[in-house]
Amino acid sequence: MNYQQDNLEIRSEEVQEILGTPPAWLTRYGTLVAMAAIILLGWIGYLIKYPDVVSGAIRITSVDPPRKVVAENASFISDILIHNEDTITKGQTLMVYRSKANFGDVLVLEDKVSNIKSLDDSTLLAFSPDRDLILGELDDALYNFLEKKEELLAVTSGKFSNLGIDQLERQIRRAQSSIQYERRRKESLEKELELVRQRYIREQNLYNSGRSDISKVRQMEEEVLNYERMIQGSESSVKTRQIEIQMYEREISGVKSGSSASREGALNNLRESFINLQKRIDAWKKEFLVVASAPGVVYLTNDEVQKQQYVRAGTELMVILPTNTSGIIGKINLAPNGSGKVRAGQKVVVKFDSYPFPEFGAVFGEVFKKGKSLTGEEVPIDVVFPKGLITTTGNKLEPAQGMTGKVEIITEEKRFLEWIFERFRKVSVR
Repeated sequence: MNYQQDNLEIRSEEVQEILGTPPAWLTRYGTLVAMAAIILLGWIGYLIKYPDVVSGAIRITSVDPPRKVVAENASFISDILIHNEDTITKGQTLMVYRSKANFGDVLVLEDKVSNIKSLDDSTLLAFSPDRDLILGELDDALYNFLEKKEELLAVTSGKFSNLGIDQLERQIRRAQSSIQYERRRKESLEKELELVRQRYIREQNLYNSGRSDISKVRQMEEEVLNYERMIQGSESSVKTRQIEIQMYEREISGVKSGSSASREGALNNLRESFINLQKRIDAWKKEFLVVASAPGVVYLTNDEVQKQQYVRAGTELMVILPTNTSGIIGKINLAPNGSGKVRAGQKVVVKFDSYPFPEFGAVFGEVFKKGKSLTGEEVPIDVVFPKGLITTTGNKLEPAQGMTGKVEIITEEKRFLEWIFERFRKVSVR
């Protein structure tokens, strides 16, 4: 009996030893397999990204995608004529680039030119713009017109027909003397203008430091403009006298050769110079003005776009958000919790209530503008749809005013490992 019991105990210990000892291959490769599995899972967790989202509700309010306004040429900004979120009209001037011409004076000239409805001789001869307009790049075109105008007047009135060569030469000397006087006067005015500009800059600096008021700055600005106009008037007198000299010399040449200009030829030259002036004004506006291509609300999206700032070609200047109902704009009133992570340009996923998600899919949009709100209140968010209402399943949705839906703003693409570690941290803090 004792022998059998001892034998059973020995066998039982042998069975337990066999059952408790793992196979040799498992001991050899099990650790490597487990380590490889952990590394593989970690690598997958690193590659897979998990979106961090802020949820809310959206409502379609208008349609017409926003229009970006970019600089066509590299230049300095002379003036910005609108403020952020101003309502603008189509064709309204928004910005002026630096030019030798005064923007207001160009508008004055354009207004007078546009009032000319007929190119007959009486209408063109009656056209006489102010001589102190600061027109910069348009000066040559204007003085070419004035020269052709004087030629037609001379031919029409016959003012030179009774003058001999000696008299014409005497008129040339008088005009030359007048030119010398005007040039000396211009030099004196330019020196005074430089002093006035220095005082103007000093007054601006005082105003910026809070030691002066805006009325003094505007007074100095007006004084600078007055001197510029006087200099322009002096320059106009010089060019007018030069035109007279050219006419006197042309008449002397005609007297010597026995020929004279025809009235029809002079009128044709005047018409051509006027048409050229119109074209030059249009070209100036295209080069130096930024004009609204559509009505809407303007947003100054680039903080670097300011007066006297240099901008490169292609720089985004502003965005026009149309106010009509022909396009697609979404409005979100976001709860304060989590709204701080929302930024312009972030991707938005929209699931419209009237188009069930399982059947139609979602629509991708983009955060266009994040508004400001008082503490504790909802934050207004504007959403645009650059590709329209095309869903992830390829369906094109029909937009309607007041369409509602649920929205997820993807604020960040986190890796799956980062998301897991953040959850562990939150659990450990609790």
